[in-house]
Amino acid sequence: MNGQKIIYAAGGIVWRAAPYGREVLLILRPKHQDWTLPKGHIEDGESWDVAAQREVKEETGYDTVITDFAGFTAYRAKGKPKVVLFWHMEPVGECEFEPSDEVSHYEWVPARGAVDRLSYEKDKDLLRQFVTDDED
Repeated sequence: MNGQKIIYAAGGIVWRAAPYGREVLLILRPKHQDWTLPKGHIEDGESWDVAAQREVKEETGYDTVITDFAGFTAYRAKGKPKVVLFWHMEPVGECEFEPSDEVSHYEWVPARGAVDRLSYEKDKDLLRQFVTDDED
């Protein structure tokens, strides 16, 4: 073991009800041209859940309530191990989205379509666990 620093991050799978089933909130990152779930680094002294809600707010403009733990993804980023813990969340109130260099766009996508839209297999695998057969 070479003592590499692990990157710790947290994020949210944000759900809302729609007439045809559930929708999931995805973000588009212009730098990477990818669709992903809102997430980001944990700041010093911050708990995982607080970091997850802060990052969702920063990246989408939504305040949220956490409804459950969703799981985690682990992969290498910039040559370092990265672990991301995700929570199920629901939006509270109206969105105050401001496009930025980090996130240019967000979109509510039907749950099954969100699995297809996500750019990374680990994100798809995480979300796939929570999408039921009756969701289009």
